[in-house]
Amino acid sequence: MRPLKEDSRDKRRTVADAVEVIRQEPEVEEMAGAEIRVSPFELPSGEATAVVAVVCPDFDCFVSLPASWWFTALSEKCSQRQRFEIPCLDDAKVGPDGSIVLTDGRRLRGVEMVPSHMPYAMSPVEQRILWHVIALTESYDCYRNLRDDLPPHLQAGIPELWVLDYGRLHIIPRCLLKVIKAHIEAHDPKLRVSTQKIADTLAKCGVRVPRPRPQRANLDTAAHATI
Repeated sequence: MRPLKEDSRDKRRTVADAVEVIRQEPEVEEMAGAEIRVSPFELPSGEATAVVAVVCPDFDCFVSLPASWWFTALSEKCSQRQRFEIPCLDDAKVGPDGSIVLTDGRRLRGVEMVPSHMPYAMSPVEQRILWHVIALTESYDCYRNLRDDLPPHLQAGIPELWVLDYGRLHIIPRCLLKVIKAHIEAHDPKLRVSTQKIADTLAKCGVRVPRPRPQRANLDTAAHATI
């Protein structure tokens, strides 16, 4: 299943925007059978968000919208915009005009995402640090196959696509910073980073590291100082 105009995902806001992208495909004369697919995940901050996509099986394509946990829409019974949680969009039917019908039968129009605030963007150096930590701790469950997020009848013929799921980074076991630094020096000597940079990167990703224990001598000194 092909993604359409993925590079402009963050510029889209509404289901109607996604429908318009599908309409621009040369082979699309009349769009029908489109549905919404929602894949929830958790940010390192603990906040929930979700990947939202308008899927069109008839033309083997989909259009994604910004990661969101809320959306606003107009209902048949209310002339003012209402706020809804993203999970209720899953399996909703999409009309040619961008209106939708939820699985409970409610009809909504003007469906607009409220994008989640993504707290960080990983630099290449930070990504390399994180990859080494995952390898060192063998935390390969931090990756997930995007194909698994599709319904079973859409998975056939779709290649595996493993991506890092930042919502799973909390499963990485605690590891001493000096051990991580030694691992990087042994396996990636050109990556010269301090333990502080490693700590900052892991904190940015929501990965906890053990705090160093104060030395006994320091505790004794502090005790004498208070006498």
